[in-house]
Amino acid sequence: MKSFVANGLAALSLLIAGAVSAAEIEVSPASPQPKGLKQGLKVSYYTGERTVRDVNAAKQRAKRAKPGKPLPGLNFPDKGRGAEVLTSGLAELVVADISGYIKFPAAGTYDLEFFTNDGAQFWIGGQSVAKLHGITPCASAGRPKIKVPSAGWYDFRAVYFQKEGTACLESEWKAPGGKRQLIPDSAFGYK
Repeated sequence: MKSFVANGLAALSLLIAGAVSAAEIEVSPASPQPKGLKQGLKVSYYTGERTVRDVNAAKQRAKRAKPGKPLPGLNFPDKGRGAEVLTSGLAELVVADISGYIKFPAAGTYDLEFFTNDGAQFWIGGQSVAKLHGITPCASAGRPKIKVPSAGWYDFRAVYFQKEGTACLESEWKAPGGKRQLIPDSAFGYK
C-alpha cells in the first residue's frame, strides 16, 4: 500500500510539474517603447573567481561587474575548450550581466529556448522566464511559452556564468505560426 501511495504521489507531482511548465508567461512591453537603440545587448563582466558555482552566486557577483564589449545577440555556440566566453576576452571564470531589449515582431505566444554552459537566468518584461541553476554542459534552460500582448520591444536581462571547460549561450524561438529558429541578432537592442 505504501508503494502504491508513493507511486501515485510521484505521478501526481510529475503531472503538476508538466502543467506548470506548459503554462504561458505573460510579459509586458517596455513603456515607453525605446527609440534609437543600437543592435545587440549591453554586457558587464565579473571575472576570475572560482567559487561561482550557481546562478545565485553569479547574481551576487554581477553587482560588481564592469562594462564589457557589447554582444551582437545571444548566439554563442560551444567552440571547445580555450575559446573566448562571449566577448570577455577570457576562456574561463566569467560572470556576465546582460541587458537590453528583445523585439517581438507580432503579438501571440512564442516558444523560446535558451541553451547555456554553465548556468543562467533570463528575464523578459521583468518576468523570470528560464533558469539553469548550476554547472552543466551546454543544456536547455527550459522551453517557456511567452505570451506577448503586442509587437514591440520588451525589457531583457540575463545573468550567465561559465566556470571552466567549454562555454555556450544560445537562444531560439518559434514565433506564432512560424518555425523554430535562432533568435536573430536584429531582435536585440540596447541604449
